[in-house]
Amino acid sequence: MLKKLLSISFMLIMTIGIYAQSIPSGTARYEALGYNPFIMDASIDINRNPAWSGMYRNYAFGDIGRADGVNDDFELADQYAGVNFAVGKKMTLGLVLNKVESSWSSFQDPRVSQDPDSLGINAPIVPTKVLFSYAASKKLMLGISPYYAMWSNDQIATTSSNTAETKWSSYTVGGNIGVIDQMKNSWIELAVDLKMNKFKRVVTNSSPSTSETIDNTGGLELGAFVRGWFMVNKPNKINFVPYVSFTMFNWQPEDITSPTANTTGQSQVNTFNLNGGIGLNMPVLEDGMLAGGLSVIYSSYKNTVSNNPAIQNTSIKINDFTFPQFNVGMEWNFTDWLTGRLGYSRGVIHDDQTYGQNGGNTQEYTQALETNPDQTITTGLGFHFVRFSIEGTIGEKFWQRGVYLISGHATDMFGILSASYNFNRK
Repeated sequence: MLKKLLSISFMLIMTIGIYAQSIPSGTARYEALGYNPFIMDASIDINRNPAWSGMYRNYAFGDIGRADGVNDDFELADQYAGVNFAVGKKMTLGLVLNKVESSWSSFQDPRVSQDPDSLGINAPIVPTKVLFSYAASKKLMLGISPYYAMWSNDQIATTSSNTAETKWSSYTVGGNIGVIDQMKNSWIELAVDLKMNKFKRVVTNSSPSTSETIDNTGGLELGAFVRGWFMVNKPNKINFVPYVSFTMFNWQPEDITSPTANTTGQSQVNTFNLNGGIGLNMPVLEDGMLAGGLSVIYSSYKNTVSNNPAIQNTSIKINDFTFPQFNVGMEWNFTDWLTGRLGYSRGVIHDDQTYGQNGGNTQEYTQALETNPDQTITTGLGFHFVRFSIEGTIGEKFWQRGVYLISGHATDMFGILSASYNFNRK
């Protein structure tokens, strides 16, 4: 059974390429290849669908980080680390630390007055995710990854006449479940993400006895991802890759006061995103890879307010339809230890915004926008040393200017760095 599982894993991993014994992966590789949904990438796939941890056994991965815009030569942001080990022939167990995978940023809505930032509430810190996979059969791999993060702060001020206490807290709890169903030279995967997000600030006073609790109702995020990988030309190893995904997140601030009740209306926020696309993945340049395709993206945002005359816009509706969205990426080996990467990502956004105002007035805006022009062309390099691999994105300006000795400009070589290590031996 173990030999069969490893042989299947080997076939899948070979699709993305093995350099020596390393398995290149990470955010840097994904972005350098044009933010590409039509590639296989160990760390991206494991974090999205824990069933992949059963395919990448005995594997460590993570992001060293990206420049955070702070003028410090020794700091990077968005750092995380993960490791996954085989536990017997059918199971794997792993851990991912410090990788933010929640919709917490949706709370920081500029159109909502009672958001965590304005209340002095921090996002949950040091997210922890457990990886577990189980080979249910020769063809079916199952996975689950519980996720938890929290933050809190408590302050008490005591005077001769009053004791005032303020408590702040936040948390995210939930996780992912996933499955991979394998067929001859093909496979299909399904991953579901479910998390609950909560923030709270409680202020109490002893004299006079008053209290105020501001928190959120809702905060539930739900998402799903389905992708197929079907070999349509076996001699040339050309794979057809369709995918579809959605996410949704709804919430509303809540302000409860005592002894006098607060009747001021609050914003109710609803977001929804639906993506889908088709593409191809194939080998090129002997041991290189070319992947690309066309996607359609729909996103909606709705903010409604009732019983609050102080807010001008009683409703905000924003619908964005992105089509066409192109993602193309190619990687190839310069040598056994050096890989080059080139990506392209571009789309047209059809934006429709409607604002309902007090008195029944409305305003509507319709416009065509472009996706982020700064991320149209992406480049990167990968360095592979036996079982260790490090990946980096390289900004276009670095290619234009060159190193400091030539250009006189102190430009960072890499934008984001990822690293991985394959504990398996040949």
